[in-house]
Amino acid sequence: MSRRRSVRGEVRAIARGGDAAVETPNGVVLVPGPLPGEQVELELTSSKRGAARGRLKRVVEESPMRCEPPCPVASRCGGCPLMSARPELQREIKLGFLLEACRGLPGAGETEAEWVESPANLGYRRRARLAWHGDAMGYRTFHSKRVIDVDECLVLAEPLRAAWREARACLASSLRGAGEIQLHLTGGDRAVVSLDTRDDQPAGLYEACDSLSKRPRIAGVALRTSGSGLPASWGEPQVVIETESGPMHGPAGSFFQANDGVNPLLVRAVVDLAEPEGSRVLELHSGIGNFTVELAARASLLVAVEQDPQAVEACRANLEHRGLDGRIAVGDANQPPKGRFDVVVLDPPRQGARALFETSGLLPGPKRVVYVSCDTATLARDLRLATGKGYRIDRMIGFDMFPQTAHLESVVRLVRSR
Repeated sequence: MSRRRSVRGEVRAIARGGDAAVETPNGVVLVPGPLPGEQVELELTSSKRGAARGRLKRVVEESPMRCEPPCPVASRCGGCPLMSARPELQREIKLGFLLEACRGLPGAGETEAEWVESPANLGYRRRARLAWHGDAMGYRTFHSKRVIDVDECLVLAEPLRAAWREARACLASSLRGAGEIQLHLTGGDRAVVSLDTRDDQPAGLYEACDSLSKRPRIAGVALRTSGSGLPASWGEPQVVIETESGPMHGPAGSFFQANDGVNPLLVRAVVDLAEPEGSRVLELHSGIGNFTVELAARASLLVAVEQDPQAVEACRANLEHRGLDGRIAVGDANQPPKGRFDVVVLDPPRQGARALFETSGLLPGPKRVVYVSCDTATLARDLRLATGKGYRIDRMIGFDMFPQTAHLESVVRLVRSR
């Protein structure tokens, strides 16, 4: 690469995806690795959708908030872009995402942003999404589909680390093409392994999955090929999650929060902010019932909507096991059922809930809306839509669900102002 593509600059901020925004003579360049305030030398690599990107060559002046990452592949793996930052800087960066999402909106200026720490910064993840491509099994690199080989992951809970070692040992020689591997902790100390691929697989992989399912650390294995159809399964691929209200059951691959130390705090906060006692509650994107079981125990009426039929079936079962009532429906959460509701609780995927606020006719109406978000960019857009319909922010909380990463789980409560 020519010398003229090598430039120096100063890191002004960390962007939502975890890249550093570096101010250079060529303009702002997004670069994985540097920290705010650092002087760096980088190579310009590409420009896409108006954003210039680069590769870090060296840090010329280090931030005092930099630390040595405990993982030897942290600089190449795309999973933990903030591992070189001290916890207090990680908090500042991520809380800044939430403040920026709410900035200038009604109520935000009078509302202090709250923060909930993770009890552990390593060994906390109860689920993970990895991949394989060719001979490599591990995580994807920054801004690439390329998979780097990873034999240990320090953010996984110990049973998942052991399960990953066993999965690599059993499956590596039989996998073909490319695909995704999900690990889910189940029953506290074993794992469910789910594989999903569009590439045809040899008979040997089915034999390897059977062998893997019999390992002591593995509860079950599921394999889906060609992107459709029911997966083949071995052992018990259902996931059982221990919670404060008792076990939660879900199908292989079902969504549940990744951090067992933070999730109970998140559930309590959502229920407290919803104030469901004696209220008519609508829950959207209910999944297998993480919030549902607590809301149903307090509400006078609970209606929950989830698009995944398997998750709906699991949610109903989780309510029944607790002797709780609720109307759980398969449907589009952006087009909820008509009715009068006092409270709305929603936990949408990363794309947010734009159609819900723009076209559903839900707002104005409910006294309170509790929005759980995993993406502050779509949160900001949706909050603008909601406050434009007569709501204001009165609580905002950041939850460090994913230490070492740039991901933030946040909760914002909106109350009707007119």
